[in-house]
Amino acid sequence: MSKLYLLAGPTTSGKTAFSIDFAQRHDCEILSCDAFCFYKGMDIGTAKPTLSEQNSVKHWGIDIVAPNEYFSVKDYVNYAHKCVQDIINRGHNVLVVGGSGFYLKSFLAPVADDVAIPEEIEQKILYLEECGGIDLLVKLLKEINHAQDLVIDFKNLRKVKKALARCWATGKTLQELEDELYHQENPFSYLPKETFLIQTPIELLRWRIRQRAQAMLNNGLLEEVKGLLDNKQLVPNTPAAAAIGYRETIAYLSGEISREQLHEQIVQNTYALVKKQMTWFRYQIHFNHYLYL
Repeated sequence: MSKLYLLAGPTTSGKTAFSIDFAQRHDCEILSCDAFCFYKGMDIGTAKPTLSEQNSVKHWGIDIVAPNEYFSVKDYVNYAHKCVQDIINRGHNVLVVGGSGFYLKSFLAPVADDVAIPEEIEQKILYLEECGGIDLLVKLLKEINHAQDLVIDFKNLRKVKKALARCWATGKTLQELEDELYHQENPFSYLPKETFLIQTPIELLRWRIRQRAQAMLNNGLLEEVKGLLDNKQLVPNTPAAAAIGYRETIAYLSGEISREQLHEQIVQNTYALVKKQMTWFRYQIHFNHYLYL
């Protein structure tokens, strides 16, 4: 029977090199679980596996959509189910690899529901945003949730709008929606699973982050971002443009920061992401194995 392996680790922990070796030894095909490897043309800043690495082991989940397209967690879940079924139908094992915790968790627990948002609700929220900005939307979200403690970033406009839309579309609170999601069937319950977490000393991660940021700039990150912007593939204020390395480069090309600040901001924002990833893995996912690379 085919098996589902999940390999997690923070950015720069060495997931790619280890995953290639693991996949070859365990007859796996690799399914990427990185929220920005989905985007075509975003290669340098996302540190995608090289073409040589992709040719050595079949990869899925890379270069699925253009950066100016929206690809939700629900879209990824649907895509992942098709990939896993294809792989196991051909008698291979699946190795899911990534540092995007929410996407990784989708293989272990329900993370996305089927709430459809009517266009009139989307338009209403856009109008209210124009009238009162994010403060008004947060106020309305708190009202519909009866002032409950909400686990949501009230400074993240996209998340606030999505939460408000889901509440209005269903007439339910976020807690009620979360309870319903919790009782959904466990995904991939028909497959045995093993989970692995790469653990790397933080001092080594800091060094690798600085080296990686410099390598990205040396290898043409500026040119890659400028080309994507010129071709309207990368659009500011979209999920793809928020990727670390890209948002800082956009700020540099717009004259908001200097060349020296560009490198340092990539380093600092990557380090903040790594700490967030490590915290997520610690509290959100149970791992069977710990790897020290």
